[in-house]
Amino acid sequence: MSGFRKVCRWIHREFGYLAAGMTIIYAISGVAVNHTHQFNPSYIEEAREFAIEPPGFGETDEIAPVIIERLSLTEPVKNVWRATPGMIRVIIESGTYDVELATGQVRAVQLRPRPVLNDVNFLHLNKPKGLWTWVADVYAVLLGLLALTGLFLVKGRRGLTGRGGVLLTVGLALPLAYLIFEKYL
Repeated sequence: MSGFRKVCRWIHREFGYLAAGMTIIYAISGVAVNHTHQFNPSYIEEAREFAIEPPGFGETDEIAPVIIERLSLTEPVKNVWRATPGMIRVIIESGTYDVELATGQVRAVQLRPRPVLNDVNFLHLNKPKGLWTWVADVYAVLLGLLALTGLFLVKGRRGLTGRGGVLLTVGLALPLAYLIFEKYL
């Protein structure tokens, strides 16, 4: 085995174990985050409906205090805005209340963090910023290093000059073909 291939094998083996744990975390989160159009990957949403005395119509800043009082909220209000001319949305830390002004019908959506997924999504989406940005950047560079050194681990017809080269080309072509198809066709 050549010296270069030995170094690649050493890098791939040693850093591969380090990256494996983070890859599992990122893989779990990645699949969940890819399906935000089907479910909220970070929070369990529980909806319920009830009615309050109709607040009537008026300027948002005039009727918002009336709505908040009638909702008897136990959490501080983060924001209130007019979602449509006939509906006010009240946002609190744990969810939202949509109030129909004419009827007083309320649709409350409470959010509870999903066990495990909420935490791994928090990291995957880099919400902590700061130090975690550096950790994630080092991880990304490490994955690149593993990918590059992995190209040289096998030689011959199963390696880069054979089947491995074909698979590498397919791996590069898939995202490029998708981008071309999505953006230009």
